[in-house]
Amino acid sequence: MKTKLLLFKFPVLAQSYQLQYGLSQALNVVMLVGFLFGVVCVISGGFAIRRGDADAGKMSIIGGLIIAGAPVIVKALFAAFGNSNSTVDVGNF
Repeated sequence: MKTKLLLFKFPVLAQSYQLQYGLSQALNVVMLVGFLFGVVCVISGGFAIRRGDADAGKMSIIGGLIIAGAPVIVKALFAAFGNSNSTVDVGNF
């Protein structure tokens, strides 16, 4: 009885699968934008090294790799701590 009242007051809870699917799709878009931004950072770091600013170039390349690889890093941490059932799938590795 309490469950029916709770679902009646909060209809979002009754549609939790749709909410989970929507959040998953939103996270996929964020991952895509982050990957593209990371690639741009790596390329700009290469150009900075070419101009002679080696320190800024190296930091840009390292930062770009971390930004672009963040979903895989987080997925590996989730798997390492026993929660491999995440809603965002980055593939098999």
